[in-house]
Amino acid sequence: MNYILSTSLITLINTVDFHLLLTRKRSIKYCTIIFVINYFIVLFGTYLCDIFLKGTIFYKYIVFILVCTTFIIYVLLIFEESISKKIFTMFTVWLFSIIILLISSYIIGLFSIKDLSMYKYLATLLRTFIEFLVIPIVYLQIRSNYKKLLKLVTNKVINIISFYSIMIFLFLVNYYDFNANKPINAYGLFNSLMFIIIITLSYIIIFTAIWSVNRNVELEYKLKIIDTQIELQKQNYKTLNKSIENYYAFKHDIRHHLLAIKSMMDAKNYMAASEYFEKFSEREICENTDMLCRNFTVDSILKYYMSIAKNSNIEFKVNLNIPENINIDILDLSIVIGNCIENAIEACNKDINKSEKYINIKAGIKGFNLLLKIDNSFNGQVVEEDKMIKTSKKSQEHGIGLCNVRKIAEKYNGFFDVKYTSSEFQVSIIMNFS
Repeated sequence: MNYILSTSLITLINTVDFHLLLTRKRSIKYCTIIFVINYFIVLFGTYLCDIFLKGTIFYKYIVFILVCTTFIIYVLLIFEESISKKIFTMFTVWLFSIIILLISSYIIGLFSIKDLSMYKYLATLLRTFIEFLVIPIVYLQIRSNYKKLLKLVTNKVINIISFYSIMIFLFLVNYYDFNANKPINAYGLFNSLMFIIIITLSYIIIFTAIWSVNRNVELEYKLKIIDTQIELQKQNYKTLNKSIENYYAFKHDIRHHLLAIKSMMDAKNYMAASEYFEKFSEREICENTDMLCRNFTVDSILKYYMSIAKNSNIEFKVNLNIPENINIDILDLSIVIGNCIENAIEACNKDINKSEKYINIKAGIKGFNLLLKIDNSFNGQVVEEDKMIKTSKKSQEHGIGLCNVRKIAEKYNGFFDVKYTSSEFQVSIIMNFS
């Protein structure tokens, strides 16, 4: 019981770390109530263990299970991330808390303190002080990058890493009897130092590997976007050249057509003249020459996806006013528009009647902001993971597209917003190019 009371402040600091590293979905009042309830459950459970299990081999493990269970319930109720990511974060915070305890204990052990109670008290006090100093570091330096890493890593990978963290934590708890009448520096400086170095390095290696793998996937994805963009522009150039050739051919033959129409008019065969004229209407001759957008790259993307939508019987409406020279990287613009339209087409092809399938795209300039809005029909079913909407793609690019769209919007000090009803999906994007 004394051990639990002496570490109450540590428990509170660890909880603060949870709130910094994870995304809270409940109010502060709700979090406080749940924390207090869990804390008293642990105190009461430990009190019972002191009465019935003190001195037995089961005492330490029952207390450990009790603490873990209450904290797992706490993080499940309070935070948005998946179960795996919550548990991984919880044990990671505890692991580094133990590392700080080991460091504090060996620092206090440098002084000749014979009273074991005083030794533990000073070690706990130094540990509390160090962990308190770590809070602003976590907030300013670690919080943002850690949340990004959690979004990048899949639940399958985090499950493996969580298993490692739990095993290391259990080993340390079993190796060091923190509640025994024995100073921690009695376990040997070399062993403890090696544990600290190995655990710290392993975490650095794990996070570096996750970051590197994700960067490689993103680079491959961007290369694929570039290849697609080049192919789309090639197709657009071919279409444009064909239209120009048709125009010059028509211009060359126009004199003959006019003579034919004049002959019919002179013969007062107005019906035949009208039918003949219809055959050479501008729409028939200059088919597919209309420009959808002044920005050539965006125009190429729109025409490509318009042909796909047409083949899928999707009504495709476009109203875009994006200039050729806009201070937005053309690759970023391609990723944003290409992903959104591709997802819209994918949504339209899911269990929707042909007559109800549509995509409406609007874009314009307001001040120094590019405003983009895409509405499309869909079946009302969405897949979410960590509050992020996922597509149904089964490749390793699953979820990367929309994530990149959000990141690009943030890159240009804008925002990415998604709304949906039971039958319509809407994406709104603002990108500042000042």
